[in-house]
Amino acid sequence: MTMRHIGWISLLAAACLTACSSDDEPVTKEAQRPMTVDVAEHPIVDAGGTSGRGTNRAAAVTTTATLSSFSMNYQGNPYNYTKTGSGWSTYSWPSSVGNSEKIDFYAYTRGTFNYNSGNPYVAFTVESEPANQHDLLVAEHRQIAYNDAGGHVSLAFDHACAAVVLNVELTNTLRNKLGKDLTVHSIVLRNVNNRGDYYYATKSWSNLDGKADYTLTNSAITVSTTPQQLSCGYLFMIPQKHAANHTVGTYLEINYTTSEPKRTDLALDIDWEAGKCYTTTIRLGTSLIEV
Repeated sequence: MTMRHIGWISLLAAACLTACSSDDEPVTKEAQRPMTVDVAEHPIVDAGGTSGRGTNRAAAVTTTATLSSFSMNYQGNPYNYTKTGSGWSTYSWPSSVGNSEKIDFYAYTRGTFNYNSGNPYVAFTVESEPANQHDLLVAEHRQIAYNDAGGHVSLAFDHACAAVVLNVELTNTLRNKLGKDLTVHSIVLRNVNNRGDYYYATKSWSNLDGKADYTLTNSAITVSTTPQQLSCGYLFMIPQKHAANHTVGTYLEINYTTSEPKRTDLALDIDWEAGKCYTTTIRLGTSLIEV
């Protein structure tokens, strides 16, 4: 065998040894740390103290069963969750956080999240069309580590808005004077705060600004002495308090026809709190309606 052949054999043996040694080495992989959310909800309650769920509209009060998506933030990092079957999307635990390091998570269904240097809030604006309004749910889980529950993050959502339902009816006195039911062309809720910031630390709203009007009926209605719910169904309003003050405060503009088209205004005294459902019946009587 020539020296040239011996050289090639040596090179092939070395290459084989290197390849075999490389295949035998264990491959180091980063440990998978799935982050799983467990979702619950504190139900909205009627202002009188009972569960408030009964009205008809597609965008009704959101419950654990009907919740289909939400976002959750760790500091400025968002995770957008969607429901898949009976569970939720799965993400990985933040890679920069150790297994025993405790961190905070903040969840919300709408609005814009602001970490705000550790004093987080959600900026929220009520939709202009009542039929398009949606409930705002918020939740937080503070000081939880991956090792605490194997990557599970439990979230108990609160309703951050007030739900408002309005009915309308005639008084018997007005009905007798009219001799018939009343045609109402529109009812408009005016001078309502429509934007604010929900702060997690205090579970309260700040910086209420902006005012909006909401048309509560989508066509003319015939009003009788039997209460009927307005077509807007649930209104989801930022919690606020206003004393009745003519048209300076919050009021209802009611356009109707007796012998001719007319308008009347009804000042409202409101104190809407988060997580409560308010049902108000507008009683149209002789003090409001010109016969």
